[in-house]
Amino acid sequence: MSLGIDIGRYEIKAVQLTKSPKGYQLNNYGSEPVYDIAKGYDPERLDEASIISAVERLLKRLKINPRRVKALTTGLSNQQSSIRQLKMVNTEDEEELAQALQFEARKHIPMDGTDALMDFQILGEDIREVDKLDVLLVASTQRNLNNHMKLVRNMNFRPGIVDSEAIGMANSYVIEHGLPEDGTNVFLNIGAVSTVLVVWGRQAPFFARDIMIGGHHFTKELMEKKDLGYKEAEEFKCSAEHTELIDKLQGTAEGNFSVSVAEHTIYDNLVDEIRRSLRYYIKESNESFFHKILIMGGSAGIPGLNEFIANRLNVVAEVYNPLAQVHHDTLDQSENYSQYATAIGYAMRGLLE
Repeated sequence: MSLGIDIGRYEIKAVQLTKSPKGYQLNNYGSEPVYDIAKGYDPERLDEASIISAVERLLKRLKINPRRVKALTTGLSNQQSSIRQLKMVNTEDEEELAQALQFEARKHIPMDGTDALMDFQILGEDIREVDKLDVLLVASTQRNLNNHMKLVRNMNFRPGIVDSEAIGMANSYVIEHGLPEDGTNVFLNIGAVSTVLVVWGRQAPFFARDIMIGGHHFTKELMEKKDLGYKEAEEFKCSAEHTELIDKLQGTAEGNFSVSVAEHTIYDNLVDEIRRSLRYYIKESNESFFHKILIMGGSAGIPGLNEFIANRLNVVAEVYNPLAQVHHDTLDQSENYSQYATAIGYAMRGLLE
């Protein structure tokens, strides 16, 4: 049995999976807020004690003894790691390749005075340059890893696999469904304070970017415009009135890749950043065919948001339910299952080792 834990800034998500000849079996799952609901949410005041307390509450509710967990996968956030797809000279000497990648890692991550750490996956020979390999490089620093491992130990776990948030959320789809043969899919994980964007195709390079807009910013804008408290604004986000608001915004579009200045909102800001990211990707990779945008994360369930993104970018956008691909008993259909994508990706990774 494999346990994946997604340590979010708003909620902790946990998923337990097993693998059988029929596929993945969901054994347990749940989420727990890291803040005091009565006091509201403030990402600037989040501390380690709050995270550990939330994990303890969640594990108790799920009846999971952390000391008995043998296969655990957690992940470093995108702010703590860097992911690049690189072209490297094709060599059978893995040590030589590792040394070259260590040099490349120092170019792509900010150094904090500690040693660079990296891992890599050879994706195969480059389709355009036969003497080159496509390699996916994940890099961080010793300090980031040490801090993460300390946190995991303080949760009473034995440290296991440490993955990357961007790869974990993409893997929740890619492991079972694969990548498109031509063009790319866009994965969009809308969290509390940031959105992780990943673009990837079988013959198109991996690209990841953090957008510093999330569900907390949606709520803050509603608080200001509607004169609501935090809890009331959170409830408003899921109401029919908010759906009507997004429908109204969709009517202000002036064509593909455009926004209306008069109605510019935080949702427009998010779409603007997605657009900039996709334009950069097109320029760097010469790939402009995006099959669909798979939206996941705690804020993916906001009614009408996927249609808004699809209309503004002229790309199919759907809310991704990662539990649809695993065997499970009847689930509560009212829950936002897209928030478990990263945790499921972690749990799947644990079963692949």
